[in-house]
Amino acid sequence: VSFSRLRHSAHMMTGEIDLLIRRIRGGETECFAEVIRRYEQPVWRVVAAMLQDFDRSREMLQQVFVNAYLHLDQFQLGRDFEAWIKEIARNCVRQELRRTARQSAHLEAYRLHLEQEWSAPTATEAEARYLAALAACRGELPERSAQAINWRYEQGHSFEEIAKQLATTRDAAEKLLSRVRLLLRECIETRLAKA
Repeated sequence: VSFSRLRHSAHMMTGEIDLLIRRIRGGETECFAEVIRRYEQPVWRVVAAMLQDFDRSREMLQQVFVNAYLHLDQFQLGRDFEAWIKEIARNCVRQELRRTARQSAHLEAYRLHLEQEWSAPTATEAEARYLAALAACRGELPERSAQAINWRYEQGHSFEEIAKQLATTRDAAEKLLSRVRLLLRECIETRLAKA
């Protein structure tokens, strides 16, 4: 295949994608399905290569296309759409990797805190009251929530592992743990205020 033919083919594709983008921007949102069909594989290759985790890559793929749709007005017609959406993919993955690194750091700090707390020869009265309130509040949690807290903070499981145990998505597992932490904090504060 000659270079000029390849260039003509790329130009035709650019014209087609520009037309699709114009239609989507004009309100024909169903046309975005065609964008996904055309670019799913190239985006998947970027995401999977960076994350090296099938389940996380599958979730991230969806996020990339959501982000692309939300920022479609920023795409300059006539430019290389594939390069544009791959850059969105790389940015999404970089944000996810930074977020999980922060979570891992927080989890490690919490683990160290617990180790110090439990290895101290004597707990202060305030610590003892706090730990008693925490134990009582954990005892009031529904079984699913209590198990999720145990898996995350005592056994150190990842959100992906917890999601599999709960037969749900990683996002749902994260949201569940976030809600449970809030409930525990409110419960502990209430108990300590009454003590």
